[in-house]
Amino acid sequence: MDSLEDARKRKSSLADTAAIHEQLKRTMTSFFSVASLVEVAGKLLDVGKRNDLQEHVEDAEHEILGALRLSDITEAERILATADRPALEAELIELKARFDDQDGRCHELFAARRHAVDQVEAIGGDSKVAEIEERRRTTLLEIQDGAPRYLQLRAGAVAMEHALGAYRERHRSSMMTRASAAFQTISRGRLQGRVAQPGKEGETLIALSTGGGSKSADELSKGTRFQLYLALRVAGYHEFVRVRSPVPFIADDIMETFDDFRAEETFRLFSGMAEVGQVIYLTHHRHLCEIAKRICPTVRIHDLSAGVARPDEVRPASVAEA
Repeated sequence: MDSLEDARKRKSSLADTAAIHEQLKRTMTSFFSVASLVEVAGKLLDVGKRNDLQEHVEDAEHEILGALRLSDITEAERILATADRPALEAELIELKARFDDQDGRCHELFAARRHAVDQVEAIGGDSKVAEIEERRRTTLLEIQDGAPRYLQLRAGAVAMEHALGAYRERHRSSMMTRASAAFQTISRGRLQGRVAQPGKEGETLIALSTGGGSKSADELSKGTRFQLYLALRVAGYHEFVRVRSPVPFIADDIMETFDDFRAEETFRLFSGMAEVGQVIYLTHHRHLCEIAKRICPTVRIHDLSAGVARPDEVRPASVAEA
């Protein structure tokens, strides 16, 4: 009888506990609007995630307010909404690159400091310190004595650079004008001139077409590129003989890619050069000699084909001298 009574009491207690659990279950499922405790467990996990996200949001707000030195997140949002995002991203990339450089520099300086500390610690209490101090004072005196001379040399170098730049700019204008005219003459007006465009590794020659287009020197055909360089040589020769005694201008078959019309114009330029100096043209092409005599009647033709050449020696057929 006692055992039955105990069992009934335990049953009654379990029934009460089950009723409490069922009530809690209904409360929780009703609160989360779900049908099972499994779903309640999922909702509780979402609550935990929400709390974590809320903490991240609060941390982000504090970081933003600290960076902008504001106390109201609404004001911070207004400022950020009007900010230039591409510019900020570009600035961020630049700052990251600078940070990497500075971080590397910091490591280098730390290593240098550590090395210097090791050297100082390696110095004993003997005369080593006095020797180092003496060398330091000697070096300072040498620097003091050499500084005026260095400043004089540096000032002279700067003055020379400015003088060379001024000279180059003063003389380049007339030379480039003459080179453009010569280039237009050789091309018979198909190309109206050339300009020099600054680049990373100096200046790039640009040929200007009469139709309005332009090409860099390396984009031109071989023949047109030869015409461009020849125009520069012609202009340079005129600039040279303008201030110095004339020297012979020698060209070796540079018109092998020219047609007869351009060859005529080139010989016409050579004829003008011959009025202030001497022009010597070496060629294997006899028809060029005929063109030269037609353009410049005073030209002298030296025929070298009668000479005896060794098997390993190649001689030009003729030399035109104006």
